[in-house]
Amino acid sequence: VAEPLRLLSVHRLAAGNRLCRRPCLAVRIDTAADASGDPDAVAHLLANLAPDLEDEFRLARVAGAAGGPAPAFAAVMAALMANGYDLAARVEPAPPAARPAWWVLVEMGFEGPFDQVPALAADLLLAAMAGAPAGPALRARVEAICGTGLHRYGRSQRNLLVRALEARGIGWRAGPEAAVGAAGEGRWRVRLNNSITDRTMMPGAAAAERKDVASALLARLGLPVARQRPAADRDAACAAAAAIGYPVVVKPVDRSNGRGITVDLTTPEAVAAAFERARRGSSRIVVEAQLPGTAHRFLVVRGLLVATLANRRGRLVGDGVRTVRELVAEANRVPSRQRPRPLGQEIRFTTDILDHLARHGHDPETVPARDEAVDLHWHAHMARGGVPVAIAGPIHPDNVRAACQAAAVIGLDVAGIDLHLPDIARSWRETGGGICEINRAPGFRTHVIAEGRVGTVLPRYLDHLVGPGPRTVPILVFLGGEDMDGPAMQAARMLQARGLGIGLAAATRFEAAGLPLADPGVGHPLRLVRLVDDPSVEAVVARVPPAAILERGFGHDRACLAILGDPPAPDAHGAAAILAATGADTVTADALADGSLLDRIVARHRRGAGAGDSRVADVTPLRAGPPSAHDTGG
Repeated sequence: VAEPLRLLSVHRLAAGNRLCRRPCLAVRIDTAADASGDPDAVAHLLANLAPDLEDEFRLARVAGAAGGPAPAFAAVMAALMANGYDLAARVEPAPPAARPAWWVLVEMGFEGPFDQVPALAADLLLAAMAGAPAGPALRARVEAICGTGLHRYGRSQRNLLVRALEARGIGWRAGPEAAVGAAGEGRWRVRLNNSITDRTMMPGAAAAERKDVASALLARLGLPVARQRPAADRDAACAAAAAIGYPVVVKPVDRSNGRGITVDLTTPEAVAAAFERARRGSSRIVVEAQLPGTAHRFLVVRGLLVATLANRRGRLVGDGVRTVRELVAEANRVPSRQRPRPLGQEIRFTTDILDHLARHGHDPETVPARDEAVDLHWHAHMARGGVPVAIAGPIHPDNVRAACQAAAVIGLDVAGIDLHLPDIARSWRETGGGICEINRAPGFRTHVIAEGRVGTVLPRYLDHLVGPGPRTVPILVFLGGEDMDGPAMQAARMLQARGLGIGLAAATRFEAAGLPLADPGVGHPLRLVRLVDDPSVEAVVARVPPAAILERGFGHDRACLAILGDPPAPDAHGAAAILAATGADTVTADALADGSLLDRIVARHRRGAGAGDSRVADVTPLRAGPPSAHDTGG
């Protein structure tokens, strides 16, 4: 029996293609004439695999053909690739074949194993059509390609930063895993992996990664830190605890998020057991005095305090009726933990939570007495029930200075300084608090949740990251064959005469500010990618065959001008229409002859044009003709 859906081909399209500004996958499929894709059946299957995938499937918006398996296939692809980011998707009829055929185009938001997604999406859709269960083999394939639910949740933090960049009209390019990749263009480009950027100095990042090194650096300059001693074995750990004085903390020096740490240790036996737990994840263990008070996160950007929050432990208060499990279910109903796309992580009974409960005489089925407080874990991480609470003030100036100086001493432009303070309104000198950790890549999610909205944290960070200056460079695209190389070279010389470093892509020259580059070939979208990401480039001039844009995409999500010859090259109007969707005006080469248009373009970008606003004032665009019927499958 013929399958109701078959994959025929898969192609990657570069940024600036006929679906959207972002890169996308173009998948050609055919379907049985009587096949239907029941969205509810697909959603049910995805819900059994992972709730977030069901959410993304229901959130997907597919333009084009309605009904049948093709739109459902597009929505499944979007669900597997989204990671909390809205993706464009479209279904279009393909050339006639023995069975109904379709082009399914889905935007790629971030880097990933996307070439494997169409086959997985097809198998998921076929399984849903057949009413097959979400078995372990299917679940394993989803996790191998898309990561676990925890991985997908972790990647969603970058979307906060991406949306903030987009709100400012700043373009971004994807990077591997959770990285945003790059924001801005040419000499204004900034590479970033969440809060780590190419401005983050390696010595500072390395020092922050090692808790013992960071503590020694801070102590040398008189900043408040806990007394600390290394421990090579259990006996050394017990001796260190006795010398420091109980209570103590045992922790690995190179782990994060509270992994391997045990607090409130008051006996040698407890210290020995904690040492063994810490050694499972690291060979470097320290024992340190336990600082008094509540853990506070001070977010420091470029030497200034941007935000402060208190990390409160996950604490349940019993009513004498409900179990711990029921109280946890109630705690999970807070808005920040609600689907779809929750910012707060759901509390689950992980091994460390169960161990912590057991050490205090509880388990999930325990019914705490009325008003009895039950801590889920000593660490205030959201997954362990922790609640971040924004601190508006007052904050004692000594505490602010300690946080800002700690970031400067370690050498970080952006840092999360964790201080334990009994009273944040009083000086650490009076209360005995101190710094327990420095984070080289502080997340923004907890601050957003603590504020209940995207407040000042991300705008202040972007002020540091991209500043008020220009983020884009002029990009001129000459559409045509080798006859357009002459006008392109002339425009490059005119821009160079205006003091700009030129990225040039022509038939025989591919260079950045005069430096020859390895050339992927005329019309290849990697030419634009390479020039836009080069820090020496202040303007791009590229001659691109129109057919290349129609087949594979332009290579970037923005352009200033699409320049046509007289007469226009074949398919030039279709390529110009695609570039128009990226913000390009369409003109003829004659419009550049006197240089006045180039002057306006250069002046505008020096004022700081946003990536989402490319059009040049006082330009009368040509009316682009209809898109070419060229086969976009490449």
